Amino acid sequence: MTPAERAPAQSADVFWSENDKKHKGWAVQLHVGEEVIKYHLPPDRNAADTELVSLAVNAANEDGYALNPAAVKVKR
Repeated sequence: MTPAERAPAQSADVFWSENDKKHKGWAVQLHVGEEVIKYHLPPDRNAADTELVSLAVNAANEDGYALNPAAVKVKR
């Protein structure tokens, strides 16, 4: 899928989630219009912000969404 074919995502939040019993670790909430799509990232607690942004953008791209890295906020 080319970048022009991807649906635009407005923003994404990356945060550490301990409340989810199945997926303890980093979670991404991708905002596409009024929809929120959740992804789970590898549970490396010490991952750098740049790595987390890259993983979030890649996850969105694989699912058909165009996400600007500048629109990703990492919340520690």
